[in-house]
Amino acid sequence: MVLPRLLPRLDRLSGPGWLGAGFLYWLALVCALEPGNLAAASTPPPWLREVIRLLAAGALGAAATPAVLALAGAGNRARAVGVLALAFGLIIVSCLLEAWLLDGHALPSLHGIWQELAANFVLLVFGLSVSLGFVLLVRRDRAQPARLVFSERGRTLVIHPHDIEWIESQGNYQAIRACGVTHLVRQTLEDLEGRLDSDRFVRIHRRTIVAVSGVRTLAALSNGDAELTMADGQVLRVARGRRARLSEALARFA
Repeated sequence: MVLPRLLPRLDRLSGPGWLGAGFLYWLALVCALEPGNLAAASTPPPWLREVIRLLAAGALGAAATPAVLALAGAGNRARAVGVLALAFGLIIVSCLLEAWLLDGHALPSLHGIWQELAANFVLLVFGLSVSLGFVLLVRRDRAQPARLVFSERGRTLVIHPHDIEWIESQGNYQAIRACGVTHLVRQTLEDLEGRLDSDRFVRIHRRTIVAVSGVRTLAALSNGDAELTMADGQVLRVARGRRARLSEALARFA
């Protein structure tokens, strides 16, 4: 019951939010594996070294989050190749960081790299696959209908999602702008948001949703908010906390 409510909120995470979630994910993963690593060690390593290593592993995994997000928009073959390449790259980077920060060496040894690959490559592929699968779940296609059907003043109103330009809450009604005409429907903005493709529609304010393809200009304001102009000339306010999400969506449509 909790997960269906949580996924739409996660889908609205900005870039820093995804990085934070990635850090917590990888930190939890390496901490869960730590008892087995300590049991396999002949002598317990210094605790400070272990804390640094765990935090560095979490940060390194978080650094791969943008690449994982990018892979979510790729095809299956590109995802598979990308996960393998990411796993290999993370091991190389981790060996370099360990040599520089913990061992005082300029470069790791080939033997050390091989040991890391043998010990952790499959684990990293698994961890990256799980994180990619979670992103795909969060950004899953919400089975957007081919058309939206509403009851408007005693008549049935049919609107195709690709015709929608923007939606603005007006009291108990939602003003839906589609094909140059504004329709008033009695439905919550949250329900409408759940019926629309989150890759094509972005909530820019607690009262407003816009079609990304209809945005023409975006201008920052001195108070941290922004104003955008839609294709029909409508000027809408963008809340400061939602600017990053809108910028990401615009970049995907660039």
